[in-house]
This record gives sequence, structure tokens and C-alpha cells, in this order.
Amino acid sequence: MSWTTKTTIKTLLGISDTSLDTVIELLIPQAEAMVKGYLQREVEQATYTEYYSGTGDQTLVLNQTPVQSVTSVHQDLNGFYGDGTDAFPVSSELVQGTDFVLRKDHATAAEISNSGILYRLGTVWTRPDMTQRGQLARAPGTGKGNIKVVYTAGWETVPADIQFATSRLITSMLESRSRAGRIQSESIEDYSYSLSGVEAETMLLDSVKGSLARYRKVVI
Repeated sequence: MSWTTKTTIKTLLGISDTSLDTVIELLIPQAEAMVKGYLQREVEQATYTEYYSGTGDQTLVLNQTPVQSVTSVHQDLNGFYGDGTDAFPVSSELVQGTDFVLRKDHATAAEISNSGILYRLGTVWTRPDMTQRGQLARAPGTGKGNIKVVYTAGWETVPADIQFATSRLITSMLESRSRAGRIQSESIEDYSYSLSGVEAETMLLDSVKGSLARYRKVVI
């Protein structure tokens, strides 16, 4: 579901006729994709089932944030991303508050987690031991999809500044239609807002980056 609307765009442009309706409807999903690409995250709230590989650390960083809740966490050395035989049985489920805990931004049960960090309690996120060729001693290996996490992340209501930045991005696209180099084709039939290279896309994003920067995913 889009987090900006044709009505919003037309209001920002100060127009009421329908001449740009088709173009606006085509640009909305493209602009939202550009915003998500810049933020390096999904935006709208959704439930995710993801597999991670244990590394022997006590921390596990989930891919999507902000994390609203964790439904379940399983740990199974033979899980193999869910492809193993009888992968992730009930007996492999960990208990929140006993085996792991989600780091929250404020110490209240209702708070979400912007970091998306799961701490393993009393031990580490398991990885297997392996015997390396030519060696007698076993050495730590790397888990292969041995952790399964089901969780809910994203915003139920997209923050107002993300909504506004996306709307402004679309108006910038429309205002640039007559500028040389910004659009290669303007025919409605194949109108896909064909930017003339990464430089043009970056130029458009520059106008809204200030509003989006604080939501951008920090990759460690």
C-alpha cells in the first residue's frame, strides 16, 4: 500500500485537473522504491521469517527495523535455512527473557527496537565445531542458516517526514520533465520515469535526503 497519494501530489503542485493523473500513479511506486533504496530498509510494517547463521557471538542483528515484536526464535544446527530434515522443531524454540532478549530503546515493555539487536542470554548464538583438513583439533565453524526468527518490523503508520519527502520527490520528478537530461522518454505508453543515469537519480534524492537521513539504516 502506498504511503503517499495522487491527491497529495496534486495539492503540492497546486493543480486540480486530471492531465497528470496517469503519470503520478506511475511515479508513486518508483519514488517509494527510490526512498526505500536510500533508506536501505523496508518502510511499511510487515511480518518477516528470516534465517541467520550463528557466529559464536552474543548479538544477532535483525535485517529489518524498527522491530515491533518478536514472535519466535528457533536455533537448530541442522536447520539449514529451513531445508534440513525436520528443521526447527518445537524443541528448538528459545524463550524470550530466558534464552534471548530484544534490545529496546527505552526500558519499557511497550517500546520498539530501532537497533533490531537480539542478545543471547547466558551463552552465544551457536555455531558448529568442525575438523579442518590436516588438523586433529576441532575449530569453530559458521552456522548455516541455523537460526530462524519470526518478527514484525516497520512502521504501522509511515512517519510524516518520510511521507512528505516521498511526495516532494515525486513533485521534483514532475517539475523536471521539461529539463534536459532528466527524462529520456515522456510518452505515457512507456512512461517509467527513465532517468538518464545514476547521477540524475542522485540529484533528485539530494532534495529530500535531509528529511530521510535519520531513518537510514546503519550498516555495521
